[in-house]
Amino acid sequence: MVLKVLHDDLPHKTEVGGVALNLRGREDAVAAADRMIANVACHSPSVRLEKFLMEPMQAPPLAELIVGVKRDPLFGMVLVIGAGGIFVELLKDATPLLLPVSRSDVEAALRGLKSFALLNGFRGRPAAKLDPVIDAIMAIAAYAGEHLDTLSELDVNPLMVGENGAVAVDALIVEASRDS
Repeated sequence: MVLKVLHDDLPHKTEVGGVALNLRGREDAVAAADRMIANVACHSPSVRLEKFLMEPMQAPPLAELIVGVKRDPLFGMVLVIGAGGIFVELLKDATPLLLPVSRSDVEAALRGLKSFALLNGFRGRPAAKLDPVIDAIMAIAAYAGEHLDTLSELDVNPLMVGENGAVAVDALIVEASRDS
């Protein structure tokens, strides 16, 4: 199991020690929650943790992607697809696309990533079926399109890609401020 802190003032849980992986039972979960409370107190003393999220641990993926949407003042909504997880900052491997997008736009963006080899059977590993990955990205783009008036930013990181599908294990949605 995975345990995560839930608090509006902690959008990036990993950075404050707010995520625990591979928990095997109640005792592990309680110990992890205690560690998280202590970690968060060190980073953000004013934050009081009252809620946690427990979810199933996902199998190791073939690749992790980031799929984000940001509002650009000049161009409007921009979809960004790139290497996810810890590789976002390390590899800086991402492609921006103006919304709306087509399936072929998304597939071309995926194939254009330096990290695409991970999706394409790198070093004898299985290749990911791209249709479910594209479906997931198109669903994120559709959500952004349906919330143009209220959405400021959306980040799914990581979108864990397996051989037969993709699972979003964390997401951040930021609404546009009402006075802008």
